Amino acid sequence: MMSGAMHDEMDYQLRSTLVKIALPLLVITGASVASMQLSKRKGIPLKDFGFAWPKMTVLGLWLGLWIVWMVLTEMAIPVLGLEQAKPWANFSPLIIVLRIVAIGVLGPMSEELLVRGVLFTAISKRVGSLGAIGICAVVWAMAHYRYGWGTVVLIALDGVFLGAARFHSRSIVPPIIMHMIGNLFSIYQSLQG
Repeated sequence: MMSGAMHDEMDYQLRSTLVKIALPLLVITGASVASMQLSKRKGIPLKDFGFAWPKMTVLGLWLGLWIVWMVLTEMAIPVLGLEQAKPWANFSPLIIVLRIVAIGVLGPMSEELLVRGVLFTAISKRVGSLGAIGICAVVWAMAHYRYGWGTVVLIALDGVFLGAARFHSRSIVPPIIMHMIGNLFSIYQSLQG
C-alpha cells in the first residue's frame, strides 16, 4: 500500500505530466487554426506554411545532416562546459511513457508548427527567408531561457539548422522529425543518467 506522501508525489507527477501533454496539444491546435486563418485572410496557400510532404531524398539529406550535427554538438557540450541532460526522477512507467509522448513527440510538433510553420511564413514575406530563419532561431532559443546562455546559443544554432531544413525542403516535416530525434535522444540520456 502506498503512503500518503508517495501518493501525493505520484499525483503531482501525473498532473505536471498531463500539463506537458495539454500545452503542446493546445499549441498544435492554435498553430493549425492560425495557419488556416492566415491562409483564408491573406490568400497564403497552406503549403507555404510547410504543410507538404518533402521529397524523400531531401528528407533523408536533412536527417543525415542533423545526425552529424547532433554528434558534433554532443562532443562539444562537455568541452564547452554546457549543461548535460539531467537524469529523470524515479518516475513510474506510465509517467515515463506520457513524458516521452509530451517531450519527445508533441513538444517538437507544437514548437515547429508555431515557429517554423506560422512565424516563419508570416515574417518571411517581410524579411526574406534568411531573415526569417534567423528571427525564428532567436525567438525559439529565447523560449528556452531557463537554460544557461551557452545552451541557449547552441539552441539558436539548432534553430538555424531547423530553419534551413524548413526553407530548403519547403516542408515543416523535416524540422519536426529532426526536433523529435533531438528531444528523444535527450530523453534517452536522461533515462540513462
